[in-house]
Amino acid sequence: MYRAYIFGKPTIMVTKPEIIIKVLMDEEYLERGLPNYMKKLIGLTTSIEEDKYFRRLTAPIKSHGLLSNYFDFIDKTMRTTLEKYATTEEPIEFLHKMHRLAFEVFMRLLIGDEVNQEFFDQMFEEITAVISGVHNLPINLPGFAFHKGLKARKGLGRIFQKLIDERRETMKDGKSMPRANIIDMLLSNTNQDYEANILSDKKIIEILVLFSFAGFEPVALMSVKAILHLQKHPHFLEKAKEEQEEILKRRASSNVGLSFDEIRQMTFVSKVINETLRVATDQTVFLRDTSTTFNINGYTIPKGWKFFAVVWNIHMNPDVYVQPKEFNPSRWDDIETKPGIFLPFSMGPKSCPGSNLAKLQISVILHYYLLHYRVEQINPEARCYPPENCLVKFKKLSISSDGN
Repeated sequence: MYRAYIFGKPTIMVTKPEIIIKVLMDEEYLERGLPNYMKKLIGLTTSIEEDKYFRRLTAPIKSHGLLSNYFDFIDKTMRTTLEKYATTEEPIEFLHKMHRLAFEVFMRLLIGDEVNQEFFDQMFEEITAVISGVHNLPINLPGFAFHKGLKARKGLGRIFQKLIDERRETMKDGKSMPRANIIDMLLSNTNQDYEANILSDKKIIEILVLFSFAGFEPVALMSVKAILHLQKHPHFLEKAKEEQEEILKRRASSNVGLSFDEIRQMTFVSKVINETLRVATDQTVFLRDTSTTFNINGYTIPKGWKFFAVVWNIHMNPDVYVQPKEFNPSRWDDIETKPGIFLPFSMGPKSCPGSNLAKLQISVILHYYLLHYRVEQINPEARCYPPENCLVKFKKLSISSDGN
């Protein structure tokens, strides 16, 4: 551990797995530690007790039942959208397109099925501006991304408030959505199980904005990076493709798309996803704020300080990962997974509740990509981030792997 000054606060930089485990597992002294400029954009501030309640309330997001309930929609949306990408001869901004695809899927889980396309378009425009504000300098002046992000955050608040009001009226009439969704879970538990008004409309909106922010961007980015890594490593691409072809051979001819059970058969694709998550965490950190003065490893950390857990050091540890900078999905054949050596979604009680959903979506995307499509980067040296957004030609294979 060593001390620094980050985001305007004294900060303890943590790189050793055993200490990171203590920091991420703590439920008594440490709170989520978003910097102030991100709190202004995302808005969610919770006490330790509120955070526990919030996690308990949203636990169904991880459940097999919810994921399987939405699987047919996820599969069809991703299958048909990738088909559309291949119909244009012009290069596409691949990352931006994947953002839109992942957003469309996640919003269904967040707010349900019965929302029109105009609503989704407006939501996507606003949340994209918020994300841009997070990734740029926090300068609140006209013309700067942060300023636009703050305006978009207010717009999101108005959109969600309107949706809450409409959904609350629907629930009063005894009606329900065809499938479970997050906003209904939040509204159903308002003022129950805990102190009155913990889930006020303001708090619900903050939760929805946080989920909107975190629920689709990682899926889009990791999907694109997995595809680009496979393009650069043809032997791994071929191995992953052969696995998907075997799944096709076992599938009944009457089945058009993937099934939920077939995801479990994607053992090598699962390793591709893990390896992508490992090597693509160069910008991933986990922040915690101390709610009170406490002791860790013999050091007294004052109240109000931050912990800055650096994931890159862990994922690039040569004692765990041989030749750590190399992309090698096969390394996961032999790795003994121990606590603290693989942290793409954090760990412990504050780990990402959408990790299973994220891996599921990436698996579906890779299945169809491997069987039917390839990309050609316009500028292979460009970074896979805005404003370049990974410009590619998205091509359908002349003869798909199932012979169609």
